[in-house]
Amino acid sequence: MIKAVLFDFGGTLYDYSCLAAAEAESLVELARQSGAQDDPHDILLAQRDAMRRVFREYLPKPYYLHRDLFRDAVIAMLEELGAEARADQLEAYRHAQWRRHRRDFVLRDGVVNTLNELRRRKLHVGMVSNIDDDQLEHLLEVAGIAKLFDSIISSEQAQSCKPHPRIYELGLQRAGCAASEALFIGDTLRQDIAGANRVGLRSALIWHREDRRPPSEGSQPTHVIRSIPEILNLLDE
Repeated sequence: MIKAVLFDFGGTLYDYSCLAAAEAESLVELARQSGAQDDPHDILLAQRDAMRRVFREYLPKPYYLHRDLFRDAVIAMLEELGAEARADQLEAYRHAQWRRHRRDFVLRDGVVNTLNELRRRKLHVGMVSNIDDDQLEHLLEVAGIAKLFDSIISSEQAQSCKPHPRIYELGLQRAGCAASEALFIGDTLRQDIAGANRVGLRSALIWHREDRRPPSEGSQPTHVIRSIPEILNLLDE
C-alpha cells in the first residue's frame, strides 16, 4: 500500500518552459551589461552550450549548490562571447530572474487539485527537490503551494543531490515509511528516476512531449504519466 507520494519540483510540478522568456531576457540583459553585443539568438545558444558542459562536470558530484552551477554556466557563456561580468552584475542578473519569475510562473494543470486529493486520502505529500534553499523559498512563495506539503526537502538541506541516495532517504524518513510504500514523481531519468529506483521507490516519470517517447536506455520508471492528475489513477489501480 502506498503511504506517501514524493514529488520533484522543477520540471514536474511546473514546466521550465514557463520561465524561458524570463531567463532569456535576463541573460541578454546581463550580456549587454557585460559588453557583449551579440545577437540574442547567439547569446542563448552560447548559454545552452555552456550549461551542457558545466552540468556534465557537476552531475557526478554527490552534492553541489545550484547557485554555483548556474553561476559557472553564465560565466562560461560570457567567456564564449568574449565578455566578463562583475560580481554585482551577476547578482543583479539573479534578482532580475526572480522578478520575472513572478510575472511568468505557472503550475502544471491539475497540480493543486491533485495535491488536495492526496491529502484528503491521508497520504503523506512530500517534495524532494534538487534546489538551493533560497531559490526553493522564492519559487514556493510564487507558486503558493507550500501549505499543501507535509514535508519539503531541498538538496541544500539534505547536503545531497539526486540521483544520490541520501536526499531520497531523508524524504522517506520525513514520510515515516519504507521505500516500497512510497511513489516518487519526477521528470528526468538520469536524476529523478535513477535515484528513486536505486533506493527502491516506486517511480513515475512525467512525460508531456508528443513528438517522441521517453528514452528506452538507462533507468526506467515504474510508470509513465502525461499529467499530474494521472497519479490518482495509479493509486487506484
